[in-house]
Amino acid sequence: MPLKTRNLLSKARRGDTFIEVMFAIAIFSLVAVISIAMMNAGVADAERALELVTARNELNAQAEALRFIHSSYISEATLPTCGSVTSDEKCQQYQALWDAITAHTLRPSDDVTGLNDNYTITDLYTTCREVYTSNDPTTAYQDLLTRNNAFIINTRELIAPRDTGASLSEAYISTLNSSDRNLFTPALLNARIIFTRTGNRDDADTGSSTVNMSDTNSLDYKSVARAEGIWVVAVRSSETGADGKPTFYDFHINSCWYGSNSGVPTALDAVIRLYNPESIR
Repeated sequence: MPLKTRNLLSKARRGDTFIEVMFAIAIFSLVAVISIAMMNAGVADAERALELVTARNELNAQAEALRFIHSSYISEATLPTCGSVTSDEKCQQYQALWDAITAHTLRPSDDVTGLNDNYTITDLYTTCREVYTSNDPTTAYQDLLTRNNAFIINTRELIAPRDTGASLSEAYISTLNSSDRNLFTPALLNARIIFTRTGNRDDADTGSSTVNMSDTNSLDYKSVARAEGIWVVAVRSSETGADGKPTFYDFHINSCWYGSNSGVPTALDAVIRLYNPESIR
């Protein structure tokens, strides 16, 4: 084979240079990094969407429960009180629950330090977790929620029996009740209400992964174990009707939590206005 032909074949079969190999690795690494970043962003967006949907469902559940109690109170207005009838007669079963909800509402002129004009926390970056912390360590339970009479409705205990004692305390979870204060806690995942078995609030999210269908109590998750990152503040109108009672009540449903792998808090809120039928008749 001629020498010139041999040299041409040697040049055609030569390997990649070090610069070419490094350039190929750099391109591959760039593509891999971009792909992983896009995947992480997609997972984060999916987690955020799930958190928002879950929190929004909790807010809607509170709003619907308040509307249900209000409408039931109106529909039963012409019935006698439950204490004046026999066990077989219809009576005002939701009167006590409505009265409990509206008994400790705020006035627009009240001092609501820590809340803005919409009765939501003013600085999410410093108060999303601190909303549950006492500002004065020498005074028990003087936190933001207690000062503003925050509460939630147990949406699984809205069957109002004639005896409004223990069942009323199960339906209306308020920071004014010393036994309920510790149920309001910062959100571990997102704003949500954790339920547990009736009469045993310590077994939430624990126990066997299987359910014994012969044990009816294992399916009876009706008591509130924790209200994580969600609360309701009720504000009565400054105007009053002929009977001296407020003409309406605004219920500010608030939530605040820190999303997955995020130091920036997320907050959702809703406001519903329910008119006092006794003041507008």
